[in-house]
Amino acid sequence: MDEVGSLLREAREAKGLTLAEAHEGTKINTRFLEALENGQYDLLPTKVHIKGYLRNYARFLDLDPEPLLTRHELNQGARPGDTAAFPDEIIDGDQPITPVEDQPFFDPVNVDLSRGGKRGLGSSQRWIIIIALVISLALIGNRFIPLITGNGDGSEAITKGIQEAVGNLTNGENSEGTEETTPVATVVPLSGDVITSTSRNDPVRLPTMTPTRPSLPATMESILLRLDITERTWMQVTIDGEVVFEGLARRGDEPYQWEALEQARLLSGNAAGIFVTVNDVELGKLGGRGDVVDETWTSTGEG
Repeated sequence: MDEVGSLLREAREAKGLTLAEAHEGTKINTRFLEALENGQYDLLPTKVHIKGYLRNYARFLDLDPEPLLTRHELNQGARPGDTAAFPDEIIDGDQPITPVEDQPFFDPVNVDLSRGGKRGLGSSQRWIIIIALVISLALIGNRFIPLITGNGDGSEAITKGIQEAVGNLTNGENSEGTEETTPVATVVPLSGDVITSTSRNDPVRLPTMTPTRPSLPATMESILLRLDITERTWMQVTIDGEVVFEGLARRGDEPYQWEALEQARLLSGNAAGIFVTVNDVELGKLGGRGDVVDETWTSTGEG
């Protein structure tokens, strides 16, 4: 079964929609929607229509269309971007689909985020930028010019220049009647985390960086693949060239385990939903929620 079509069908069924309801929302003929889900691209008019329908159907299902289009081109033996340009909206009805912003491959469940309006740069931010530019110019001019002329290393000139630049800018702002002051930020390491404090805000603890993925042994006579499902996800597992699983996996399923003598491959539409272990090495989740993951592990022995 076509990988892209499987992801489209799984997303539609997850929303509890029928093909008829999808037609009402997209204005795409139901037989074309069914052809997309079954990977029967020869039933669609042209390649331009295929890509237009894929893009519109993915947006209707709240999917990111770009990974699907890339996967479709790879499956058809073409390099992404080789085909001619195609319109963003191709539908059967008279009324176009209202474009929506690209969203993650799968929306997080029961999450409703409100978006605040964009704000312009405040007075303090503008002055911080100006001060940074002046300091950079002072460092360049006062550091290297004395070295070229042989008049010392320019350290005293740098300090004096920075002090004067900051003083002039501060006095200039105050002379205009602006009471706003520029907060000074400090960064102090604490137990592997970073604490950022300002004169206006309480300290904020920033998360530590995500550790890198553990390395697998240099020599592996076989591949012992274990998949623990943490979130609902569609996945396809291929062991030594044979598809051993293709479908929807859910949290609470028993761990999926296979042994490959030569090669093991995992394809999934939600990388955050699978905890991967290879030869007893816990690789963890291979990506975030909604990320499309396509990983292959190859043994170094002959079995």
